[in-house]
Amino acid sequence: MSGLATTMALLRGLHLAAMLSLLGTAGFVAWILPAATAVPPSLRRGLNRLCRASGVIAVVAGIGWFILQTMAMAGAETIPDVLHALPLVALRTHYGTVMLARLGLLLAATVLFRPDTLRGTFLILVLTAAALGLQGLIGHAGATEGTLGDSLVASEGFHLLAAGLWLGALLPLWLSVRALQPARAAAVCERFTPLGLACVLVLAGTGFFQGMDFIGSLPRLFGTRYGHFALLKITLFLGALVLALLNRLWLTDRLSVGATPARRHLLLSVCVETGLGLAIVGAAAFMASSTPATHAAPVWPFPWRFSLDRVTEDPGVRREVIISGALIGVAALLLLGAIIRKRFRLPAVLVLAILVLLRGPSLGLLTVEAWPTSFQTSPTGFSAAAIVRGEALYGPYCAACHGPGGQGNGPAAASLPVKPADLTMPHLWAHRDGDLFWWLSHGMKNPQGDVVMPGFAWSLAAADRWSLIDYVHARNAGLAGRPAPLLGRAVPAPGFALTCDGLNAASLADLRGHLVDLTADAPPPPPPAGVAMIGVTLQPDARPAAGGCAAAEPAARQAYAVLADLPPAHLDGTEFLVDRNGWLRAVLRPDGGGQPQRDDLIAAIILSPATPSTMSASGGAHEHHH
Repeated sequence: MSGLATTMALLRGLHLAAMLSLLGTAGFVAWILPAATAVPPSLRRGLNRLCRASGVIAVVAGIGWFILQTMAMAGAETIPDVLHALPLVALRTHYGTVMLARLGLLLAATVLFRPDTLRGTFLILVLTAAALGLQGLIGHAGATEGTLGDSLVASEGFHLLAAGLWLGALLPLWLSVRALQPARAAAVCERFTPLGLACVLVLAGTGFFQGMDFIGSLPRLFGTRYGHFALLKITLFLGALVLALLNRLWLTDRLSVGATPARRHLLLSVCVETGLGLAIVGAAAFMASSTPATHAAPVWPFPWRFSLDRVTEDPGVRREVIISGALIGVAALLLLGAIIRKRFRLPAVLVLAILVLLRGPSLGLLTVEAWPTSFQTSPTGFSAAAIVRGEALYGPYCAACHGPGGQGNGPAAASLPVKPADLTMPHLWAHRDGDLFWWLSHGMKNPQGDVVMPGFAWSLAAADRWSLIDYVHARNAGLAGRPAPLLGRAVPAPGFALTCDGLNAASLADLRGHLVDLTADAPPPPPPAGVAMIGVTLQPDARPAAGGCAAAEPAARQAYAVLADLPPAHLDGTEFLVDRNGWLRAVLRPDGGGQPQRDDLIAAIILSPATPSTMSASGGAHEHHH
């Protein structure tokens, strides 16, 4: 992250923290402080000053963030350029108009209304809540379209309101505990508990909802910058929650009975909780300034990953894992019961420790070796151009070992310590794209440390390595599809550019939602009665038929020749059937012989699942080579 981006994130965090403080202070004065019945004037003056200061800081930090964001958006580096860009960004961009509205609301809340009156306090609450509610419109949620985007914007609004009423009220709570008599301070803490609990529930629910969309999976949580900030935020949130429970369940009770050190301990605890709250806001600001995890390639940080492959393939392994999990689970339940009953706690701990020591290693059967790229997928989209590029690279880089056809019988294979892998076998699909990419990039070694496959990270660009993987998958799928026309492998139809007659489509992806009939040369024959299909010819120079399309790039015909396991020159007469979700379902070759009738194939594709299942990697015997 650059210096400008870091400064923007810090100002954004300060702006957000001050708004939360303004909302939390106003909410505290309106709903929590009355529990004290009698409030010293000095405390009211302190809370009023805090309210004013929070509003001023929110406005000033917001203006600073707006100026830096303008510099980044306009590429302005000099003061005259910035002054010229400010009105343009403010009045002609979505970000600018939302920020103007927010700063106006905050300025009104800070200047026009007095926090020392009940009416003024509620007006400050309403204006600040409205300013916070605009946050989703200028963040990642606002960039999401449709109903999901609206839900995310609303979710972020509720998230920030809950954060303000809980975290933003911690400093007023600290001031109150410091100034009030012990019994009144305890009453304020007790009044604060239900509101804090409700806020925690809202924060957890909305945070989970947003995390599902912006993070999506554990690999992206642990393997992206956005995910790392999310983990930090979750950790800090749990720490603040533990302190909140400590304050309510122990320290508040001690304070209410007049325990001498209780006030000091409670003040320290609330102070630390406030610091954690500020850190949470900072982590949230850096999250908002980072690319969402769902749009980033995860870098897996662990040398292993969870896998059920061995459990599903081997009954003995499955039995071992089930027994170990059951024994350790029962011991954990016994320990929990011992803690609740306050009896036999030490024996229960010893039993659990022994079982973990003896049976824990067998749970390692649920993991397999992993690499930093294990959870990455090809960014090429399995396009026709990528497959053709991979085919061109396969000969000079792979054929010497794996052979021209990929059977592992290349001229250099005999001299290698381990036989090269047969890339035409079903076991290829047992390996993740990211694992293949890592091996292709960094090579492989046998247990003795001998290099059995070189790495190509220094001789091939990343896009070329992904293209090689796409070609190997397409070649394998083409072989698996012979001789039956229905493919036994889930393969997306490779995309390519189109020219169409009467259709608003520029690529094959634009035809999603329709059955597509691709032919190698002439327009396809008519579909069965009552079935709507779009015909696409792979001949790049062909004129599209009325209501149909033609490939606009030569790579299309060559890539589909790979999937048909035919030379491009012999592809004429071949037909490819693509379902409504973009999956290639069938290949009708000219030499198909006794293949099912075309109409029956189309009917089977219409009735088949939306996402085809892949063949099991254990469907055939294979050796694990490189």
